[in-house]
Amino acid sequence: MRAPGGVPNDPVDEDPASERTPVALVVPRGLVVLAAAWIFLAWIILFGWKPPVQPQAASYSGGMQLLFVMVAVGATVLWPLLRLSGRPSSAPMLQAVFDALAMLVLLQVVVWPLRLVTNWTLPRSVAIDCALGASLMTTAAILGAAHGLRSPRARAIAMTILVALAAIPPLLDRMLGSPADPSPLAALSGPLLLGRLSSPIPLDPSPAEWGMLKAAAAVAVAAWVVALVFRRSARAEAARRSGLV
Repeated sequence: MRAPGGVPNDPVDEDPASERTPVALVVPRGLVVLAAAWIFLAWIILFGWKPPVQPQAASYSGGMQLLFVMVAVGATVLWPLLRLSGRPSSAPMLQAVFDALAMLVLLQVVVWPLRLVTNWTLPRSVAIDCALGASLMTTAAILGAAHGLRSPRARAIAMTILVALAAIPPLLDRMLGSPADPSPLAALSGPLLLGRLSSPIPLDPSPAEWGMLKAAAAVAVAAWVVALVFRRSARAEAARRSGLV
């Protein structure tokens, strides 16, 4: 753009709305790098630089639970915060799915090697993997519904919902529940769900824990149904306002 007289406009004179122009679908390379850095940081904070070689696998149990709580915080709070603080996406639902799949694949290098230093059985590792998938997909549904919006207020509301889901159920569970028992609130909160399922006892997930995981999967499906309906309504409203319908 040029001002009258052929002098280019100063960058501060550009339309601020251009900063909210949707971006195309991207391969989440940067997100994968940041997620790997977050996992590495969590590992260093919990275990330090020296190899934590211990005579008993039980000595890892508390650290494993904290590790997966931190992983869940990254997946349910930091990831959507990164996306919602940037420009909107022209394909928000698909972008959220791409992001979630990329992080789920990355997290496999965290889940499965831990069987070498813990007493986790195969069903326990599968349950943790499924919990990661359910938490990521629930977050992806809310993120996908909000990532295409240009309104800062709407994005702030979506981020508030995500933070509330991550933080409030663990607080209520700590006040009302028992740390050793499966929690009905875990279906709503990734950190609480991963913290409970990464417990070393019992070795195999109990029927109550499988029920907790099924509830989390049902929440993820419901979140996607609501998100798709919301996105369809938002597109119809945008088309109506632009005079296309």
